[in-house]
Parts: sequence; structure tokens; C-alpha cells
Amino acid sequence: MKHIIYLLAFTLVSVLITNCAFAQGLSVNTTGAVANSSAILDASSTTQGVLVPRMTTAQRNAISSPATGLMIFQTDGTAGFYYYTGSAWSAVGGSSLPSGTTGDLLYYNGSNWVSLAAGANGKVLVVQSGVPTWMPTTTLTVGASYGGGVIAYLLQPGDIGYDPSVQHGLIAATSDQSTGVQWYNGSYTNTYATGTAIGTGLSNTMAIIANQGAGSYAATVARSYTGGGNTDWYLPSIDELNKLYINRVSIGGFASAFYWSSSEYYTSLAWSQSFSSGVQGYYYKVNSFYVRAVRAF
Repeated sequence: MKHIIYLLAFTLVSVLITNCAFAQGLSVNTTGAVANSSAILDASSTTQGVLVPRMTTAQRNAISSPATGLMIFQTDGTAGFYYYTGSAWSAVGGSSLPSGTTGDLLYYNGSNWVSLAAGANGKVLVVQSGVPTWMPTTTLTVGASYGGGVIAYLLQPGDIGYDPSVQHGLIAATSDQSTGVQWYNGSYTNTYATGTAIGTGLSNTMAIIANQGAGSYAATVARSYTGGGNTDWYLPSIDELNKLYINRVSIGGFASAFYWSSSEYYTSLAWSQSFSSGVQGYYYKVNSFYVRAVRAF
């Protein structure tokens, strides 16, 4: 009789445990608290954590038909938690963050987190076309020493490259690069360096050199200048040259002579400007005029 009673009791307990397992999640703790009604697994502890399966990338990729939401901890490569999206493995939190040094900043470029080194004292962080950049806090002025030369012009609305939030402009070399050099390299050709506006001097210069080749003439003299350790100097377009004339006193060092621009007028002619009268005109490329290089910032 006792055996029958024990068997019934055991069966009743088993049924109750089974019903409990289906009605409520599993609780793992040391307090005896029941699982939260919304959880299938409720683990709580103040001294221990939860370990998900740890494996290498190769082992992860070898999992057959992973379920959407499956999670593992990857131990090699870019280590971290990964979950299966239904089509690929993805790091929890998206792209891994790059390493850096004290003071570095991070910004998202649309696909990855990118590290930005801390700026120097006296600079502020501005955003240009979605990219943060450190810029000087002081307002730049024409005639100030800057970027290996002297600020010759600050871009205004309508100029190519004008940005209302960040100052840009032209830097002139501190002295002339030549007191007399021809515009061409000995051949009258169409170089197609016809840009005249502010912002076209560099492309003009490159077009002239591509057409005329190696040698010593106005474009190469300006382009080979390395003031301030910079290698992006060029022969100014006629409109850029005019800004140098207008601000010649603040820039300093100009002669009362004609200066070449990079703007071509015709096969045998190019634009030049007198820094005595301000008169602009097109002259035969064989003439020897002064050269003052500029660079953009």
C-alpha cells in the first residue's frame, strides 16, 4: 500500500513540475525567486555572469543553418559578440570601434567609425560636408602670415569653394619666384588653360605643364616653389592675380612690373597684369614677366 502511495505522490510532483516548466520560464539564482513571467530563462546574480558559446571565426562559420538571432562570442580576429541576422553574422553594436590615444574623437562616416586625432590648443571643431575638422579659432585676415606665406584673399559668396562656416582663400608666397621668365616653354600651342575665375589657377597650371612639358617657364617656376614645406603652389589665374594686386600692400614684396597669370588668351597670348597701374592685358608668351606663386586653403 505504501508503495502505491509513494508512486502516486511522485507522479503528482512530476506533473506539477512539468506544468510549471511549461507555464513559467526557468529561473537560475541562489535566492529561490521565480522567473519573470516574460522570460523563458531568468538568471540573476551579483557575483557571476552568463557565458555564451565562445569560438573562432572558422568555428562560427561552420555552424550549420544558424537560427536568426543566434549569438556567440568570437575569440579571434575582431573579437566580440556576434549574432546571426538571418543572412550574415554581424557584430553586436555594428562596426568595431578603432583604437586611439587619449583625447581622440570618433565620428561615423556612414559605414564605419573613424578616429579623429585631438586638435591643437586654440582650434575648434567644425563640420565640413559631414566631416569634422579642426580649425583655428582666430579670424583670418588678409596680410596675416599663414600656410607658408601671406593671406592674399578670403573667399566671398559666389567664389568657388566658399563656405560660410569656414574661412578659405588664397595664400601668396612672401616674395617673387622670378623677376623675368617666359610664359611658354618655347612652343606656341593651345594649352587650354583658359580658366580666369578664382579657383581655376591650379587646373590652369597643371594643363600648361602637361602641354609644355619639362623646363623653366612661369607655370613650372610657380609649381616648383615649396614655401612652408608645401608642394601645392601654382601660377594664379588672372582673377586670382588681380586679388594679389588689390591687396599688394598688405601682402608686400611686389615690384612695379608685369606679372604673369596662368590664364591663356590665345595660342600665342596669355593674360598678365601690371602691378604699377593695375592694367590687365594679354601679351605674347615669349615676354619675360614676374611670377608670384599662390596656394589655396
